[in-house]
Formats: sequence, C-alpha cells, structure tokens
Amino acid sequence: MKKAMLKPALLALLMTPAALMAQKANLPKQITVKGTVKFPTPEGQPKMIYLSRETFEGSRSPIVDSVELGKDLTYTFRVKQDHPGIYKINVMNWEHITFWSDADVKISSRGYDTAKMKIKIPHFTFVEGSHDNNFVNQMELNNTLGYLRMVDDYNQQYYAKEHTTKTGDSTWANYWVGRRRYNDPRDDQEQRDELMKRIYKDRPVYMYALRGAGSPHDTTQYAATLRQLDHLMKLYPWLSEAKNLKNTIIKNRAQMMKLQPGQPAPSISYPDHLGKVQGLEKYKGKYLLVDFWASWCGPCRQAIPKVKELYTDYKKHGLEVVSISIDTDKNAWKKAMADENMPWEQLLSDNKDKTMETYQFSGIPTLYLIDREGKIVTKFTGYSPEAETEIKSFIEKGLRAKPAGENKVMKAMSM
Repeated sequence: MKKAMLKPALLALLMTPAALMAQKANLPKQITVKGTVKFPTPEGQPKMIYLSRETFEGSRSPIVDSVELGKDLTYTFRVKQDHPGIYKINVMNWEHITFWSDADVKISSRGYDTAKMKIKIPHFTFVEGSHDNNFVNQMELNNTLGYLRMVDDYNQQYYAKEHTTKTGDSTWANYWVGRRRYNDPRDDQEQRDELMKRIYKDRPVYMYALRGAGSPHDTTQYAATLRQLDHLMKLYPWLSEAKNLKNTIIKNRAQMMKLQPGQPAPSISYPDHLGKVQGLEKYKGKYLLVDFWASWCGPCRQAIPKVKELYTDYKKHGLEVVSISIDTDKNAWKKAMADENMPWEQLLSDNKDKTMETYQFSGIPTLYLIDREGKIVTKFTGYSPEAETEIKSFIEKGLRAKPAGENKVMKAMSM
C-alpha cells in the first residue's frame, strides 16, 4: 500500500504551531542589564536610572523599573519578559540608551555631564549585546552622526553668511555654496540605513527602523512599511509591538493629513507662566508662528535670537509668535524664559505626549506658520535662513495658506 502524501501547503500548515512553540520556547524569559557610568554625580543632582519598554502604542515608553546609581557608579536591572523587545535606559534624565532584549547587555556611558554649559546634543553609546542588538547600535550611530553633520553644515552656512555681512568678504560663503560633495548629508545617512535594513529585514529587531513612516508625502514608503510590518508579524506572531506600530503609523498618518497646508490649525490651550490657560484662537487676523521647544534643546535656544529679529522686524506687518514648551521641569522652563527674555507669549504643555501627537513632531524646534485665517501655511523642522526667508516672503506678499509640501530645513533634536 502506498503511503498517503500530504501536500506541501498542508504540511506547512500542520507544522506551523509546533514550529512557533519551539521558536518562542527559545526566547529568553529574563536578561540582565549591567551598566556603569564614568563620572560621579554631584550631591543634590538626581541619581536615578530608569528602564522603559517601547510598546509602539504612542510617543511615551512606559517605565518598567528604576534603580539608584550605586556608589561604585554601577547599576543593574533584571528584566523579566514574555518576549524580546526594544528597551530604553534613561540615565539621570540625561543620557538615553536603546537596546534589543534577546540577550544580556552591558553598557558603559558618560553619566553626569561635567560640561559647564549643559546642552542635550545626542551622542552614541555602544551596547554590548546580541547580533540583533547590533542593528540598534548601527542605527543609533548613523542617526547621531547624521544629526551632528547636519548641525555642523548648518553652522558653517550660518557663520559664513555672518562673515560676509560683517566683513564684505564672501569667499567663505561662496565656497560653502559651490563646493562639490560626493553626497548630500541626508542622502548619505539614508543609504547607510537602507543597507542595514536589507541585512536585517527578516529579523524581529527590524521594526525599530520602521517607526517614522507615516508621512503623507511619501505614500510609497508608507505602503512599503505596512507590508514590512505584516511580514514581521507573519514570521513572529509573538511580536505584538509590530501590530502596535502598524496601528500607530496608520493613526499618525491620519493626523498628519489634518496638518497639511490649507488645513485649520488644531485648537490647543495651555497655561502661561501665571497659570492662566491660553489658546491660539485670539491670534486670528494675524500671522502666527508657533514654536515648539524646550529649555534643554540646544538648537531651540540657538534659534531664539534669530526669531527675535524676525519678530522685531515683522510685528508691524502682523506677525505674532507663541512659544509652546514641552519641558517636564517647570522650573527649568521658567529659568530658560528669564534667560532668553522672549517678548511674546510663552505656554507650557501640560501633556507633552499629546502635544507631540496633535502636531505630529518628534524633534524640536518644530515651527508652524499659520495665516490670518488660522490655517496652516507650512511646517519647519528646525530653524534656518531658508525658513526665515520663506516666512518673510509669505508675510510681505500678504498671502493665504494653500496646499504645499512640508519644508524640512534642518534635522531637529530628537525626543
């Protein structure tokens, strides 16, 4: 008698539950995180280390554990988990370090910032862990170097123009504008990202690279990202974060569509420095520049003097400015306000995550230009001479908002 032969598709279907059980059985149920910092924390400064797990259900990663930095400048977490995921270490509300939790990890970082002037400029910290964790290491390094290169390019352009204005010598500015480069900094960073994605496309940690794909200006990337998440969910049914991320991207894209040029600016109300709640509706009839910032954001503080100049020159043309801080430390916000002495309304978000979700930004400074009718003109990620020129031109011509693409002039500080 011939043995019955199962069709390949049916055989695969029958094998799937057992294969999935074996796959999940090999996942570590507990890992150890060992960390050390280089510099001791002065008395009176916070010494807590926080551990959070990224659920991809919103902008906030819920804290799952916390410890105080030891006298020997070390800390340890023992992480119990159902399956691996993305974790973040918050070192004394200063350093932020990300890792993938499929093996024990070791972290050595700077710790307390000993610099006299403390500005949160991103820096890279290598996490010693698994092969998959190295995907996070590479993505983090690429993002950090890309950001620092863009800041350097921005500073070079800015100071070259300042030099021309002060001395009349345009040699530096002409070189900077006309120099030959093998690649644009943003394109250079994206090429490295794409190479890493191709290498890790079938690994669960790959979802870490799919977080920012909700832009309404790139339908191709959006559709490809959803397909990639579906692919990961099929390969790893236990990867609940992939499903969460898909839902979040769909939700964020829907919100972004409401923030397109020509759409009414979302209604928001926050307390001012006296605690009185203020909204944006009172600025109808004026041109309004809404600046999302924070006291600890270096690029935000760097932009303030230029915004002051813009405000002084164009207030007579109907320009108003409102700064909305996403600081979580009210005292730090008040000190920064006193230091910067900004002559326009200052508001403090009482829910940073909701603010970032409503106006769809993940880095600061982010600025929205709103016309006299309360409609969005455009969004600027970072402040630059190009952004300033566009704002001035719009006001001088007395224009009204109309559909247009988002302007990304400089990479802002990530949250």
